Parts: sequence; C-alpha cells; structure tokens
Amino acid sequence: MELTFEEIPEDLWEDWVWLVSPTGLIRTVEEESQPLLSTPYQVTSMYTINLPKMVLFDLMWSSRLRAEEKVFNIGDLCHTVRRGPADVLGSLVILLKNYPLVLRWKLSPEEVATLSPSIWDDLTEPPDLLWHVPMEMECSEMELDSLCIDFFNPFIPSLRRLGVHRSVIGVISPVRSLDQVSSAMTEPEDNALWEAVQSSIQELADRGLVELCEGKVGRMTERGARMAEAEPLSDCLSCRCRVEEVLEYELVGDED
Repeated sequence: MELTFEEIPEDLWEDWVWLVSPTGLIRTVEEESQPLLSTPYQVTSMYTINLPKMVLFDLMWSSRLRAEEKVFNIGDLCHTVRRGPADVLGSLVILLKNYPLVLRWKLSPEEVATLSPSIWDDLTEPPDLLWHVPMEMECSEMELDSLCIDFFNPFIPSLRRLGVHRSVIGVISPVRSLDQVSSAMTEPEDNALWEAVQSSIQELADRGLVELCEGKVGRMTERGARMAEAEPLSDCLSCRCRVEEVLEYELVGDED
C-alpha cells in the first residue's frame, strides 16, 4: 500500500481527531468462534464500526446515488437528502452482508480456473455459515500457510465470472453484528446502538459537518465535504479476525 502524507487542514484538525476516534461512538462486535474444519485452529471474526464515519459514509453514498432518478455518481457531496438512524443502520446492514469472513485456498488465478463448478455456483449471497472443500482439494493438507482469510462477498458478479468463489472453503457471516443492528431497527427505544447513531448525527451537526432537517441529516456541509476529502470514510466498518490453536486435553482418572 502506498502511503501518503497529506496534511489535515488546520481548521479541521480538532474535528478530524474526534472523527478518527470518537469516544463512546465506536462499536466492536466479536462473532462466535468457528473451528477450521479438520485443522487444530479456530477463527473468530470481529467487526468495528465508527458510527460518525458511518453516518458520513451513508450520507456520501446517498448523495451520489439517486436511484429513484436513475442517476449514479453525481459527484455532489452536498446534495440534499434525508437520512435518519434507520437509514444509516440500513446501510450498515448492506455493508455487513457484503463483508463476511471468507476462508479460501491460497491459489493462483490459473489454479483457481482449473477447479470444477461446485456448491458455490448455486449460491447468490453469503450464507450465515457454510463449509465446503472443493473436490479437487479434498486431499490437500489444510495448513495456515495454504489458506487465505479475507472479508469480501465472494458472490458478486465480477468475482463469479473470475471463478474466485470456487477456491472458497467457508463463509462466516457476521451474525451477531447483524442481530444487534436488526434489534436496533425493530426496537429503537432505549437501544444503545440506536442512541449512539442519533448521538453521532447530533455531534456531526454541532461540529458543522452536516445540516439537520427535522431531526434527520439533510445534507453534508461544505466543511463536511472537505472532511470527507481529507479523511477516508470507507473504513467506517473495519474487519479483522483472530486465529487460535485449539488444544485438546485428555482427562485420565487415577488407576487403582
């Protein structure tokens, strides 16, 4: 990855420091650990959401994509929309569904192309949990250095055409994360996540980064647009995983 060293404008500095690490407005959810098939390892995926960034990302997304008018990428970050907590959480659901943990063989594109059609060809979206070893790989030794662990949707059309999904061994969707968001959307009263999104919206407005309209985000201000250009918003949802070796203990009783 190429590193850049662009300076944050001085008048945005304090708000930038807050946006990168907004106290009390970051949520981390640890998903259930899953054993990696016949290996002595288990993997645990974790999702971290920066809620103020999520609000700005949703606003940027909505401003650029006017689906009802079939206009896409209009390039106007300050286009007027109306986005409330339910809308922001709805966009978060889309992101979560498109970033399951994916375990696959570490193969070259040429090797992936040799794999025959498999169970993945019959799926159109990530399941909650599904394991499947490609037939051609059944006798391969499953070691950590032979595997890739990523967060992406292996069923999007471009990857299906490339056959990437055929090297997939398993998919683990963020079930706990999705459950928390669903709960916030269906029962928002006294829900901590819903209240945190509302607090993020209000804080962004107080800092002059967005304008409100009847309690919802109306538009991004010029200041907010400058912030979006200075600080990437695409990392509003970050994903990582923990791989652990599972140790088995044999309990032996006292002999007479």
